[in-house]
Amino acid sequence: MARRGGGKIAWLFLLLLASIAILTGLALVVHRPDRPVAAIEPGSSSGPAFVVQIIRPRLGLPVGGVLPPAFFGQEAHLGFDSGSADASIAVSPQRLELGAEGWDVVIAHNAEGRIGSETEAVFHLLFEEELRRVRCRTDDPAVGTFNTGTIADSGELSGTFDIELAHCEDAETEKPLGWPPAPLILHGSFDRLSRS
Repeated sequence: MARRGGGKIAWLFLLLLASIAILTGLALVVHRPDRPVAAIEPGSSSGPAFVVQIIRPRLGLPVGGVLPPAFFGQEAHLGFDSGSADASIAVSPQRLELGAEGWDVVIAHNAEGRIGSETEAVFHLLFEEELRRVRCRTDDPAVGTFNTGTIADSGELSGTFDIELAHCEDAETEKPLGWPPAPLILHGSFDRLSRS
């Protein structure tokens, strides 16, 4: 009798473990706390507009993103847009600079849309329980896409970008952080920007 009861307990324990594994797998597949924001449709804005987001790799999120980052005192969504405090825009033939309070993003590119290695994002991040200002840069050569087009009626620029930021450092000390374990993605779009 004792053996039969022990066998049932073992089977229940295995069933519980299988259930936890299935739920964790579903959470990894379905739940993504920093899902990419939708691109701004070209010509849909009434004036200059942009949205920028940093998408962290799963291994760069607490417990692989299974639980919301807020449980660990981190923001789920890292980014800013044209409605953020002190939002700024500077457009030149080979650079797009977007900023807001605490954020500075520089996208260097050529006429064919190739990303330059001077591309970087500087922002605040809770890292090792300390709020730091970090600078993240691309590899050389840079990996990513930068697509632009001109809005016919105004000549203003509209476009999207997805750029890998492979290396991060403390912006104050310039010491490498040894993070992220895989590249961050600088994701965003813009609409009705005028060249300087």
